[in-house]
Amino acid sequence: MGPCPNFSELEQRTYIKFRTILEISPKSIHDELATICGEDTLSYSTVRRWVSQFREGRTSVQDAPRPGAPKLATNNDKLSEVKEYVASFPHSSVEEVANYVGISTGSAHIILKADLELRKVQVRWVPHCLTFPQKAARLQMAKENLEIYEGSDPRRLLEIVTGDETWIQFKPLIRKQDGTVWLKKGEVPPAVCVSDFRDPKVLYCIFFDGPGPVAQIPVPKGQTLTGQFYADVVLPEVEKHYLKRRPKTGTRGLKIFHDDAKPHKSLAVRQKIKDMGMHEVPHPPYSPDIAPCDFWLFRKLKDNVSGCEFEDRLSLSRAIYRCLEVIPKDEYRKTVENWIKRLNSVVAYKGDYFEHS
Repeated sequence: MGPCPNFSELEQRTYIKFRTILEISPKSIHDELATICGEDTLSYSTVRRWVSQFREGRTSVQDAPRPGAPKLATNNDKLSEVKEYVASFPHSSVEEVANYVGISTGSAHIILKADLELRKVQVRWVPHCLTFPQKAARLQMAKENLEIYEGSDPRRLLEIVTGDETWIQFKPLIRKQDGTVWLKKGEVPPAVCVSDFRDPKVLYCIFFDGPGPVAQIPVPKGQTLTGQFYADVVLPEVEKHYLKRRPKTGTRGLKIFHDDAKPHKSLAVRQKIKDMGMHEVPHPPYSPDIAPCDFWLFRKLKDNVSGCEFEDRLSLSRAIYRCLEVIPKDEYRKTVENWIKRLNSVVAYKGDYFEHS
């Protein structure tokens, strides 16, 4: 006969009781239980203790209440206190809950996990606390874009060129504590010009589409990114790329997708986009989670160039160009397709931010 799984301790104690009445030895009882229960068998010392108690006249097979156990720890009053405290202070630790309610940390842990069925999870960090109108705008624009692009000819997604701006470190930041040097007594420490590190980053306008990178334009030092600069300098670089790739049509018929930053929405930019024969893809405010540059490209780019030191801005630009070029073309295409999936998530979450990997 093989072992029987899930043979409870109470059932084993009942078996011990009747075998003891028949004057079977503790060793024989333990061997019999081992044959029946396998790994779940009570230890020999436990079997011997119960045999001794039954021989002394004990009749109950239930465990006696243990002195000192916190009987009140899981009663309704304590459970309600824990529930109310956690509702008011959701970031509190088990120790803080136990101290407030006046119970042990073990009891607090049992109430939280077993009774209230709670678990501690990481909060979601979101870029903005969306209002109802902002959620409605996200939902509406997601539906509009899905109606146009979801399920349509896949080539339509390749007509979308997306771009945005990001700051990229020009030199690693130097902290004051890192500027110490070893010198002999009386030697004068070398001077480091503060102005050399006053501008350690460069603003780049970067564009890509399904087939790959389109343009990366550094904003000159001291230049503010205005709508006029965007129309006169940035967009012509995008146009130049497509005139090489599509000499007959250039940017005509393409869709440009960028966020609602002020330079992008200026009259000069809108007129330039119209002159280029392009159309704007609607994009709601406070929505980096559905902007391909933000949710994919910039993170990938900075992972590759962060921490590096470049001799000049030209060296940085070359590094960015190389990084964009070595990204497999398939990743660019998949990112544009992933944009569709994220739009569906916006709809599923009714315009709110959503969980994403």
